[in-house]
Amino acid sequence: MRYLLVALALSAAGILSRLAGYEQLGIWLLAAGGLAHTLLNKPGDVCRRGRFAGCVVVLGSPYARPLGIPLEYVGAAWFGGVPLAFHLGFGQMWALLAVLGVVLLVGMEVRLKALCLYCTVAHIIGLICAVFLLL
Repeated sequence: MRYLLVALALSAAGILSRLAGYEQLGIWLLAAGGLAHTLLNKPGDVCRRGRFAGCVVVLGSPYARPLGIPLEYVGAAWFGGVPLAFHLGFGQMWALLAVLGVVLLVGMEVRLKALCLYCTVAHIIGLICAVFLLL
């Protein structure tokens, strides 16, 4: 759970930096927050049985491994690419990938009738990154 707080703190610092006019720093910090969440947190650390039992359903479903790749690795690759996309000028395309990805992943959760807190935190950080890439 402490890694979740690190991820959220990095993301918050990224938002504040971006709003203060430090565009590049904000993007890097947001991406670091997303990477920290996807690489350091294990779903079991964030999701607890009972209140967030949907995590087990979502992360154990066949949808959680597109082409055999665990979704957390796909998410880490996306967050790792944020600064590069921003720097190379194709942030809008990268943001579109985020929005489409979140729509598909939330659709997966709806189809499974399960909510995963681990996934939801990654979706929120990803959408914030996408908004900043579009600005």
